[in-house]
Amino acid sequence: MKVAIRYVIALFLTLGMLSCSSNDDDNNNSSEICNNGIDDDGDGQIDCQDGDCSEAQNCTQGGSDIRLKENITLLPYGLSEVLQLEGKMYSYKADVSSEKRLGFIAQDVQLIMPELVSTNVSNDRLQIHYMDMMAVLVNAIQEQQILLDDHELQIEILSCQIEKQEQLK
Repeated sequence: MKVAIRYVIALFLTLGMLSCSSNDDDNNNSSEICNNGIDDDGDGQIDCQDGDCSEAQNCTQGGSDIRLKENITLLPYGLSEVLQLEGKMYSYKADVSSEKRLGFIAQDVQLIMPELVSTNVSNDRLQIHYMDMMAVLVNAIQEQQILLDDHELQIEILSCQIEKQEQLK
């Protein structure tokens, strides 16, 4: 009896998988699997380079432990580089749905911060390391905050000077 139940379960699972895969083929709604090195959804992007994988755990978590790193230096990029970036809206040529995407053009980023761009060896296309860009954005925010604090101090000094001049009148 237990053997028969196992065969029924195996048959059910097999039919379930077959029906899922045939639905995907019929509707052309396949989605990117984010860790298999294949362009599953046909948009020209593989795994973590595919926007569909931007929130996948294997694409967002890196080895940040200092014990894994060497040659650590301060980041040379910040606000001036971020101000040169131009965000774009686009769709991929290979994406039949023409879904609008937001991002940057790799060739543009490469001119400003070449370390953020690499060439995909499987297709010779440029790709942006968006997760690495976060460090640049944090630097830019910190630089901007210093400017804001400085301006606030200048305003306070000028306000005091105006107040003193008005008291002299």
